[in-house]
Amino acid sequence: MLPSYADCPRRAAAKQFRKDIEAAGFELRETQPSVGAAAGTAVHAVAASVLQAKIDTGELGKLEPALDEAMAGFDEETGNGCEWDDTTKNRNDAQKQILRMSRAYYHGVAVNVDPLAVELQVEATVGEGWRVTGHVDLITRNGWVRDTKTGALVRPYHSQLGGYSLLARSAGVLDVVNGVGIDFVKRGRLSSPQAEPESMNYPVGVCEAAAWALIGRIRQDVVRFIETGDRWAFMANPLTMMCSARFCPAWGTRFCELGG
Repeated sequence: MLPSYADCPRRAAAKQFRKDIEAAGFELRETQPSVGAAAGTAVHAVAASVLQAKIDTGELGKLEPALDEAMAGFDEETGNGCEWDDTTKNRNDAQKQILRMSRAYYHGVAVNVDPLAVELQVEATVGEGWRVTGHVDLITRNGWVRDTKTGALVRPYHSQLGGYSLLARSAGVLDVVNGVGIDFVKRGRLSSPQAEPESMNYPVGVCEAAAWALIGRIRQDVVRFIETGDRWAFMANPLTMMCSARFCPAWGTRFCELGG
């Protein structure tokens, strides 16, 4: 949640701390999964399957069985509704995009990495009853923490990578983090060829500093909200592209009247 908190604390809080917000007397909206997130989850599932096989056997797993399982997961996640968009207008589009994004990741990323751990759930305590948790996509044997991203546009994720780096060291998975980065696979329109994956690296120290600053800010804001019930403990950003009924459970509610 770290990058999304920097974008709009109130939207991120409405998703992460929903029980606390509702306990204070605010009602929040229910949102459907977006096709971008659901398709991304499917590609992540394929990546995890083939890379885990590489850890277990030394060879990448087969793409087709991983795709079958990922498609089933996509259907389950979107079975009760989905927010489609201009890039992915329906289920048929989504299936074709998941297929070609997965192939791009397989041939453009997976063949080139030596995985130590994939889809690793890690956590650390940060004092006063707080825990930081993370689900790290990939840790390599040469000490890199990498995150797989899919979407229409590539964006920087300094704080998320920094959080994963801190967690990897705290959990003892890595003594030293040699680098952090993202592997981006574009979810493009089917009328255009699938773009090759892009790998982008970021400075570890800057990323960890960004993560730690955000963790401190989140703790401060949540404590203030619980003590006062004041929704303005969480600042809101109506200028963000994510300020809409599609993405935000607080949009147009009494908890955030800046949207709608």
